[in-house]
Amino acid sequence: MQGSDSTRRYPLTVIVLHWTIAAAMVGLVVLGWWMQVIPKEPVGPRADAYNLHKSIGLATLLLMFARVAWRATHRPPELPSLPLWQAHAATAVHALLYAGMFVAALSGYLGSAVSGFPVKFFGWVLPAWAPASAGLKEACSVLHLISSWALVAAIGVHVMATFYHQWALHDGLLWRMWPRRAVNFEPKSRAA
Repeated sequence: MQGSDSTRRYPLTVIVLHWTIAAAMVGLVVLGWWMQVIPKEPVGPRADAYNLHKSIGLATLLLMFARVAWRATHRPPELPSLPLWQAHAATAVHALLYAGMFVAALSGYLGSAVSGFPVKFFGWVLPAWAPASAGLKEACSVLHLISSWALVAAIGVHVMATFYHQWALHDGLLWRMWPRRAVNFEPKSRAA
């Protein structure tokens, strides 16, 4: 028995959170790599880029907490019928996405907090709560870099799997997280 449209789609609030976080992640990756090639002198442009990266990262972290809070209190929409290995792979990739986002954000924030420089959130200086620690700052920077690469890989797998489901399997999986229902959820019948 097929579920209703509402049982197979995420609510609009979650869809908006998903796409806002996705756009922020793309922006953070692009800004993260670009800001490293900005010359250190004069200090202003490089510092501004780093502060913008930190601000977007902290804002995204808050959105991720909201997304996890929703997920902890709601069941996700039912998946289309999938082979067991695909269901397990989807669960693993989603776990890696969440872990990567949280580890990257928290390691970035902690590294900034112990850097000896003020942490700014869109120009507002956040209270300093930790002493400067060069060793902890370096460890956080390494963890931030590794988790960022893992996150980029997980995002790539997530996007490729979505495209595969949408355009090869035609099972309507993409429309679970799309603002409007663009097509019927029923998979197209495949020729035998």
